[in-house]
Amino acid sequence: MAGCLRWVVASWLVIAVTGGAYGELARAKDHPPEPGVPLQTILELETTARLLAVLLNSGRAVVNDNQELLDDPTRGNKGFTAEAFEHQLMDMFRAHASIDLRELPAARLPQRTKDLLRVLVEVSKQVVAESQDAINRQGVEFKGFIPAVFGSRVAGRFAERTGVRLKQTSLQPRNPANAPDTFERAALEQFADPSHPRERVISEVAAGDKALRLLFPLYATRGCLACHGEPKGAKDKTGYPKEGLRLGQNAGAISVTLPIRR
Repeated sequence: MAGCLRWVVASWLVIAVTGGAYGELARAKDHPPEPGVPLQTILELETTARLLAVLLNSGRAVVNDNQELLDDPTRGNKGFTAEAFEHQLMDMFRAHASIDLRELPAARLPQRTKDLLRVLVEVSKQVVAESQDAINRQGVEFKGFIPAVFGSRVAGRFAERTGVRLKQTSLQPRNPANAPDTFERAALEQFADPSHPRERVISEVAAGDKALRLLFPLYATRGCLACHGEPKGAKDKTGYPKEGLRLGQNAGAISVTLPIRR
């Protein structure tokens, strides 16, 4: 892509934290960094973007794990409070990023990274808190509170507070607002290739954009298949036709646009 620095980094190389310590950071593979942007800065931005994607997806996964409870029409108070969500979110994130958000102040991460992670947790809790009436409504099976809806609401709030853009995108987006742009489509096509290494992110710094962009791949879990699996074309509980995804197949990505501060 003309005028851009693009590189591919395996997720396990971007950051591997144990007890809050930095692991080995990967190096840009194809080109030196854009003039004026130190390589270390780019690596830190890439780490931050990936952690934000993992945290948003952890929240989506918590909602997904509780979907049967949330859609139970026989129960009133589900107990899925903002505090209960936060506890599960922190456990989920620690399992996937090896970072304990309960001990975030002591983590050896850039202060901006810590601040953004903290805000993302806050807005995620706000979205769950504001959805309590729908979640606890009896007599209604489908509440409309699903991982994609949670992710969209959180992303909107997060962008308003931080200027960092999070987007759920795929080659078959149900929401037109999530349609991929040129960079995202190219990355999604790579993720869809079975030969692409699992969970390897794709990122770039575009000349003049003053932002790092990163695509974090998502994969279909068993919980996803109820709405996105087979038979392809059959209507799911939301009224959309199923995509026919299979377990473990790429299901899109979380796109992060992180402004560069020099």
